[in-house]
Amino acid sequence: MILLLLILDSEADRALLSDLFASNYHRMKRAALAIVREQSAAEDAVQDAFVRCIKKIDTLKALPEHARAVYLMTAAKRNALNRLRKDGTQATPTDALDVPDETASVEERAIGNLTVAEVKAAFLKLPESLKDVLRYKYLLDMSDGEIAKALGVKRSSVRVYLMRARRAVLALCREDGYAE
Repeated sequence: MILLLLILDSEADRALLSDLFASNYHRMKRAALAIVREQSAAEDAVQDAFVRCIKKIDTLKALPEHARAVYLMTAAKRNALNRLRKDGTQATPTDALDVPDETASVEERAIGNLTVAEVKAAFLKLPESLKDVLRYKYLLDMSDGEIAKALGVKRSSVRVYLMRARRAVLALCREDGYAE
């Protein structure tokens, strides 16, 4: 990765990409690993994502900080899926909102029965504060402690925010006739 950074002309760009790599690598690798199920393939998918980011550095600079992380997670997932396609294997369906049934709340189980399009439609109607907490939890796979730090709130408040956000998604889906 360090050698690739030398391609960038600006020291600020090198610092930005280096910081993004350091702060997002493990989450991106976990996301890719969930798709390809092989350590080396997941690492390759993440490296490919960062190589592509060098070409898209202007796009990354224009994004807000939380959107950069989402952009990188999406890039890692896409690269992992592309690796599977090249190998001729099928991806196992994964969804950002998948939660094991034994630990899932009522709202999570109800949302889990909806399509991605239905959840996305509801998500787009949410206030930005609720969108952020859902992005951090399900797209960036952040722990409650990490979310609390990012939002500047107590760790115990994160659970409440998540519950409110999931309930809001479910209520919007009910309003649109998607959920019972």
